Order: sequence, then structure tokens, then C-alpha cells
Amino acid sequence: MTKEEWLAIKNSDKNYDGKFYYALKKSHKVCRPSCRKPTLRPEKVIIFETLQQALDQGYQPCSKCRPDKESWAGARVELANAAQKLVEERYQEKFSLDTLAKDLFVDKSYLLRTFKEIKGHTLLEYHNLFRIKKAKELLQRPELSIAYIASEAGYVSASHFTQVFRKVCGQTPSQYRSEYLKSLDE
Repeated sequence: MTKEEWLAIKNSDKNYDGKFYYALKKSHKVCRPSCRKPTLRPEKVIIFETLQQALDQGYQPCSKCRPDKESWAGARVELANAAQKLVEERYQEKFSLDTLAKDLFVDKSYLLRTFKEIKGHTLLEYHNLFRIKKAKELLQRPELSIAYIASEAGYVSASHFTQVFRKVCGQTPSQYRSEYLKSLDE
């Protein structure tokens, strides 16, 4: 193992992914250089030029960094995407971090940190943003009442919906609808 390879492993450097792989003697797992592992010691690591070399010697792909998946974005990205999908599927329901974490089989603190880091919003912010996006689609239909749209977007009351909508969009739902309808006439 070169000093450069050791530093890449120690620093979980993504720039070295695909250039070499390392295996852990004790666990018999092979990883990408970017894999975040607890503190390692150089004598516990074996370097391989290719993944196939490690597999041929009986090492198994790490389930955390998935070196066997060429275009895999990482466990944290996968978790954030799964959480986003669940929020979008359940946007009409009351937001429950406990339920979401349980359904994804992760600790809720880890889920919160990961989602915020990967997506740039908290889960609750994203939930509200997605609800507002759906509400905007419905507001384009003038025959629907604001109360109905609030209910369809998952809000219990029209006043709470209006409050959140104003906070996110800088205007009330009625103002948004008026501007939208006005733009159609132009």
C-alpha cells in the first residue's frame, strides 16, 4: 500500500473510487476508497487494483459503499431519495418523523441529518414544499375552493394552509390564483 492510497482510505476520498479497492482482513469485506469506516490501521487492509481481484480471493462487497454497483450514489443519497419518495407518496397525511424513520429502518436523528445534508431542506420543509407544489397545481382550476384545495393538499384548515402558503410563496393562495389567471389572459 502506498502512502497516497492510505491517505485516500483514511480521508474517504471519492476521487480514488475505481482506481483501487481495499479489503478488510477481519470482516472479509471489500470497499471503495470513499467508504466511511471506523478508524482503520494499515496492517488490517489489503489493496486490490480491481474489484474482481478481491472477489476472486473471497472478499464480499461492502453493503455500505457498494463497490459492486458502478453508478451507485451512496447509502446516504439512497436513504434521502427513499425518504423523499415516501414524503411525496404520503403528502396528504400528517407528517410523522417517527413513522418515516421506522418505515426506512433508521434512527430518526440520522434520517434528519442525512436528508438535510443531501437535499438541502429538513423533512418537514420538504413535506410543506411538496404540499404547496400540489396546491399550486389545484389553484390553476378556478372552480375549486381554497378550502377544498387545502384539504386535498393535506392541510386540516384553510387558514393554516394560507399561512404556510404565504410563508413559502410570499402571497396568499387567492393572490397566486389571481396572478395565474391574469397571466392566461395576457
